[in-house]
Amino acid sequence: MKLPKYSQFRFGVVLGTGALIAVVLCIQCVRTFLYIDSVLVLREAEQEAQRNAGALSAAARSAGIDDPRKLSPVLQHALESAANRVLWMRVLDAHNNVLSEVGDDPFTLRIPLDWWDRVHRHDSLGTVVKTSEGKALSILLPLRIPQRSRTPHDRGPGYILALGISLNAIASGFVDLREHLIIGMIASISLLVAVAVIALRTRQYLRGRYLETELQLARRVQNDLRPKAPSISPHLEFGASAIAADHVGGDFYDIFELESGKIGIVVGDVSGKGVPAALLVSVLQGAIRSSTASRHELACERINRMLCERTANERFATLFWAVLDPAAGRLRYVNAGHGAPILVQADRNRIERLTDGGPVLGCLLNARYSAGEIQISNQDTLVIYTDGVSEAANKSGEEFGDERVIQILSEGRGFTPDSLCQRIGDEITAFAGPQARPDDDRTLLVVRFMSRQTAAGQSELVSAMAQVA
Repeated sequence: MKLPKYSQFRFGVVLGTGALIAVVLCIQCVRTFLYIDSVLVLREAEQEAQRNAGALSAAARSAGIDDPRKLSPVLQHALESAANRVLWMRVLDAHNNVLSEVGDDPFTLRIPLDWWDRVHRHDSLGTVVKTSEGKALSILLPLRIPQRSRTPHDRGPGYILALGISLNAIASGFVDLREHLIIGMIASISLLVAVAVIALRTRQYLRGRYLETELQLARRVQNDLRPKAPSISPHLEFGASAIAADHVGGDFYDIFELESGKIGIVVGDVSGKGVPAALLVSVLQGAIRSSTASRHELACERINRMLCERTANERFATLFWAVLDPAAGRLRYVNAGHGAPILVQADRNRIERLTDGGPVLGCLLNARYSAGEIQISNQDTLVIYTDGVSEAANKSGEEFGDERVIQILSEGRGFTPDSLCQRIGDEITAFAGPQARPDDDRTLLVVRFMSRQTAAGQSELVSAMAQVA
């Protein structure tokens, strides 16, 4: 089956765009995650160090301390106030001499020769080192405190503050951002996996859409092939309802005029539903249409033999096939395992069940079928339905049954076939509850027979109306 190129191209563009978005989102999340560690945490650590250096300078000036050896209490207070963000503080002179210190500094720092030039250039003054507390930023900053021996013309730093800033403590401030990035990465990977799965299933999806369209077309064709009331015969009028449990149904009905002037009336139910059942329906309808009206019980035997030889054992069909002779007013029928139709005899005010025939078609190779005959009077009504009608169940599992159909018929003797058909359908819906589609195909055919005089009168009325129009 060849799929439309436009559909493939459209899906390819959509899936490609989705995959591209997923990859870009994932890469951006990873880059941002790495940027936090390599840039933002170090930048925040440097700013923390500068804040502590500024605070120490301000505290020393406020206390009037001009001797760095007396800064130990101030350093200790600053270390305690830093909440584990600062690991150590050390005050050095320009010759690397330690003047005061707090905290555990495991490193012996040497002031680089170009350190002061780097201060003026605002370059990074810190180095990442490993400690027992994890990674830390070891940084040297100028410490500006009053110096009595220092003149305005002196250049260079008076003292240098060495700090150790815990990068783990700084990184804890970015926990929420990291969590959002992790969620973003998971989402992007999930999107990429989803796109990959969709890409693998695209062809099957497009094939499914194509088959669904074909099934909808098949259902429309199946509906179009059903008989239309005005075009059959003036000797009867009918109403019908067919609700399929799937796109196409395994039930069928047909009313057609034969070459001999007789009228064929057929209702069948193929086992199963959907496409296999619909294919077998088409075979049965073709076989029935091509048969002659005389002794159609023999045609049933041929059809039964064909089904037994050509189909699987689980494929069978029930069939009610009647032939009306309007001239004689007789109905000759074969019931092949179908639910017995109901004949409401208007003149005798009684109900007959039409049961003569034989077993279902397609099960017994050498099955024999017999035909039953019954006299038809004016305004007699024949009601034929499949088991989807009588076996429609409500929530408690109770079936609609034949008795409810008979009750509706007895209460609606003056109704037209269309009205009776509509009323039975409404009662089934009320009983079983509204469903998008029933569990089994539901087919109902209501036929009202008319005498030759009534049929002739209706034909003259139709002709007169046509002339007036």
